[in-house]
Amino acid sequence: MTITIGTFTTNALTAQPFGYEGEARTGLTARTFRIAGLLTRSQWQTLVSEYNAWRNTRITDADTLFSGTVGTTIALTTTSTNGLSVTSLACWFADPPSGEQAGAYISASCVLVDANQALAVLLREAEKSRQNQEATSKPSLGTITFTRATGTSPIVTLTAPPLTRQDGPTVSLTSTGTSYITGPLTAHKVRQIEGYLSTGTYDDLLAWYDETIAAVPAATSWFPTTAPTATAEVIISGGVKSTRYNVSLTAVQII
Repeated sequence: MTITIGTFTTNALTAQPFGYEGEARTGLTARTFRIAGLLTRSQWQTLVSEYNAWRNTRITDADTLFSGTVGTTIALTTTSTNGLSVTSLACWFADPPSGEQAGAYISASCVLVDANQALAVLLREAEKSRQNQEATSKPSLGTITFTRATGTSPIVTLTAPPLTRQDGPTVSLTSTGTSYITGPLTAHKVRQIEGYLSTGTYDDLLAWYDETIAAVPAATSWFPTTAPTATAEVIISGGVKSTRYNVSLTAVQII
């Protein structure tokens, strides 16, 4: 078979190249291509040159887990062997070229990996690690649904306990140094909501706020006293990079 890596080409392979790396039980594998063969001096120089060009650009790429992209790749093409072939497949070098002199030839080898499959494995592993950390370090605090008459009702997954009180009585001192209480002997129940949107968008939450403050609140209903605010956070879920919106707002239960 003939194999081409960038501008390097050889048909003098000493082993079939197709394989996999990773954990098969969980599906966390990526296709690999183990290149081994006897190369002429000029072929060896071309292979090393292709690796150096890829490496010198790849090392300047943004961190793969941060960018969520394959970055710099090199194209791999093979003719069919045992019914398997690839054409212009975007790859990374998994092992750099190595070689030993074998008479007039160089016994050379290197390993390439399917860049997109390898990226999917990295992202999924990062997601599982994050999920395990969250499961062991963060309690489940539930969710709050912001019900709308029409449109999507956003749901916030809580990251902090929401309930507190405000507007309760105050305590002061008399001139003789004893305590006295002023104000009604009750307080408003308050939700200080901190969490992230698990259903709906930030626009849906803002729409809930606009609709709620435009109507006279009923007794026991929750009335927002601050507008929602949000920050964006990049996360990985299901191996897919996405943006999560962390939101906060305060609502008072009407008495």
